[in-house]
Amino acid sequence: FNYLSLTGCLKNLKVLNVSFNNLKSVPPELGDCENLEKLDLSGNMEITELPFELSNLKQVTVVDVSANKFPSIPICVLRMSNLQWLDISSNNLRDLPEDIDRLDQLQTLLLQKNKLTYLPRALVNMPKLNLLIVSGDDLVEIPTAICESTTGLKFISLKDSPAETIVCEDTEEIIESEREREQFEKEFMKAYIEDLKERDSAPCYTKKVLLSLQL
Repeated sequence: FNYLSLTGCLKNLKVLNVSFNNLKSVPPELGDCENLEKLDLSGNMEITELPFELSNLKQVTVVDVSANKFPSIPICVLRMSNLQWLDISSNNLRDLPEDIDRLDQLQTLLLQKNKLTYLPRALVNMPKLNLLIVSGDDLVEIPTAICESTTGLKFISLKDSPAETIVCEDTEEIIESEREREQFEKEFMKAYIEDLKERDSAPCYTKKVLLSLQL
């Protein structure tokens, strides 16, 4: 029995946080929560797709699906017209949809720790996007327009250190360790972004920030 399927009955639900719960799928009934504003499915490690019915969530402003196994940004997410924050880091993304600019309210896009090889130029057409974070290990092409954008976009590349190979018979121990690491990285990223916001509130002479950090 999937208790998450009951959320469709909660018409006034505004926040749903089911992070780090070993979920493998999301029921389509969740699309009935028409007043949902924040959806956190992070750290479940196994979710690969979201049902198209979630396209009905027009009030959602924050979606966190980090630390799962999404091969691409779900179509339903691209139809969330009020989305402002999307964290799809630590997944299996190899590319971004060319029509990602339909998310014209998006302000923050977290893409680090994926398998992206390039970024589409459509990112420049997103008028409210002001923070884009990626990992640089697999990137071979970054459109010049992104770095030269006059929209106030901050493009930040976090170069990850090569991961060590762990050989262990206790699979549960590995999974738990991975979850703890992902949770720590999420907290680090939140603190990092808050620091950036504080810097924005202070007087400065440039709006463009291009950083490369070694973690």
